[in-house]
Amino acid sequence: MRDSGRRQGDMAKQADQLQQGEQAQPTTTQNTWDAAQPTSQPSAALAAAEEALLATLPIPVERHEVSVNGTRLHYLTCGDPNGEPLLLLHGRGSAASLFAPILPQLAAQRRVIALDLPGWGLSDKPPFQGHTAQDALNVWMGGALGLLDALGLDRVDMLGHSMGGFTALGLALDHPDRVNRLLLVDAGGLSRNAQFDVRLYFWLKPERFNRLFGPKFLRYALRRDNPHGMGEMATSGPLFDLLYAVMSQTGVIPSGGRAFDAWVDIWGVHMTFLDRLKQLQAPTLLLWGERDMIVRYSDALVATRHMPHARLVAFTGCGHSPFWERSDDFARVALVWLNGGGAPSRV
Repeated sequence: MRDSGRRQGDMAKQADQLQQGEQAQPTTTQNTWDAAQPTSQPSAALAAAEEALLATLPIPVERHEVSVNGTRLHYLTCGDPNGEPLLLLHGRGSAASLFAPILPQLAAQRRVIALDLPGWGLSDKPPFQGHTAQDALNVWMGGALGLLDALGLDRVDMLGHSMGGFTALGLALDHPDRVNRLLLVDAGGLSRNAQFDVRLYFWLKPERFNRLFGPKFLRYALRRDNPHGMGEMATSGPLFDLLYAVMSQTGVIPSGGRAFDAWVDIWGVHMTFLDRLKQLQAPTLLLWGERDMIVRYSDALVATRHMPHARLVAFTGCGHSPFWERSDDFARVALVWLNGGGAPSRV
């Protein structure tokens, strides 16, 4: 493993579709990247933006790389290296460093590991060669499992946001021996439906729009998700600079973006875990923005009723990313629960 600050570029073209209604089934993970196809270097602008944001934090955050099945993965670590490990998995079009608003709080009590999932962030982006939502999930789960194996970690607490929540839930169901406690943050995989405008937005590829129209378009999209809670983060500063660098890199489109299309596209959501939630063994905390316009709070309410050991916390006034919008409250609730305490129904 070595310190990272490099990146990737553009590759192939867009997605295969599949029929609606596929339900998740237990499978083994496998590689559905074209790992043999050469990939370009990581984005220097993104690496610089990540470095600039991490430099603003009051704690040291280390940047690393590891090779998993021939794919270079970028990840961050902070906190006590001998502490209880907590793995963070980001959402679509995001990256590990966008957990920055909660890294100092979590690192005070945990060994934090934040991964750029395959096809995203500063990790490699080989073209996605799969055809189904399960193929896409296998890629993301395989990256997480490969990192845990490389670090010699048998079992961890796991926090996943949006697409990363979909991945974390898949891991908890298919590999229950690897997940101790599960935190799902505005997670995918809990509903058979998504609003048409959300599906259209992702199908058209926000990376193209952000690159074409610039930071103003991204600010508009962030404010649309939650006009009340984004604050300065939505207009300026190192966090927004990193957001724009991450969400304007078109190199993700034939890689992570194409994998995402196999799961959610303009025609619908092609895989959920609704029929398997009763099998979930890990204690689970769902943390949800009550104003989320991407994954509705009502979907979380329904899903929680089917989970044997679950608690749902609503973050008043928040949209899709409560760990940005109310970072101190979010970290406090998460850590109290991770340490064996209770969790309020609303914050």
